Amino acid sequence: MENRPFYASFAWAYDWILAEPGGARFDQVVELFSQHGVLPGSRLLDAGCGTGRYAIELAKRGYRITGLDASPELLLEARKKAEALTLPLTFVEGNLLQLQASPVYDGILCRGVLNDLTDETSRRGAFHAFARALRPGGLLLLDVREWQMTVKRKEQEPLTEARVQTDRGLLTYRSLTRLEHATRCLLISERHQLERGEEVRIAKYEFVMRCWLPAELQAYLEQAGFVETHSFGDYATHVPLGTTDRMVVATRKKMTFLSTDVNS
Repeated sequence: MENRPFYASFAWAYDWILAEPGGARFDQVVELFSQHGVLPGSRLLDAGCGTGRYAIELAKRGYRITGLDASPELLLEARKKAEALTLPLTFVEGNLLQLQASPVYDGILCRGVLNDLTDETSRRGAFHAFARALRPGGLLLLDVREWQMTVKRKEQEPLTEARVQTDRGLLTYRSLTRLEHATRCLLISERHQLERGEEVRIAKYEFVMRCWLPAELQAYLEQAGFVETHSFGDYATHVPLGTTDRMVVATRKKMTFLSTDVNS
């Protein structure tokens, strides 16, 4: 995925086209962490932080944030946003599959990134990596594309187009999605066109995302030692699973208890 324009040469345009509205969504994320005892002051990892919108907003709300992303170009945009702010916030380049047992986080947020993992080894490995980086009882909050509802949506709306005037010129974006049912994959063709005066710049890219089934996700979580799993159709928890193309999951890392020998 390192050559996808939104992660490289067009990283500056990510928020113009793909960024979701914030506001209530930021509050919903904070509410989910707080409901599970991960309160402001806790250490959070934003795994796949992109341009840093959520990392910055969570830091403003008092969390100590590390934003992790594999794209140096996206991290550059994130650091630009945060440079004038005094926040408990650090951005680091890295691969979420390689998370280590230190530092330890109270909570992890992972939004959409797991759709980029298409092979079983990586999909399974992501949850073991999260478990390594979380304290016992820590909360993992994530969202992925749910396959069945994504099929319904993309059959009706396979084409996404946007045209916006940016500070670098007129940006036209086009994304066409084809469905590969045998693998639950989305075959995506993207096109960026930037016009500034007589200059026209075009970038094309094709890539694959793989959607998830609830049972598959649950199995990986259990294998990695996660318990108390709750699934929703949105970060607004009154939205039932299966009513949107999104699957939002809140789950805890299992507590570990040391056995006590009464004879010792």
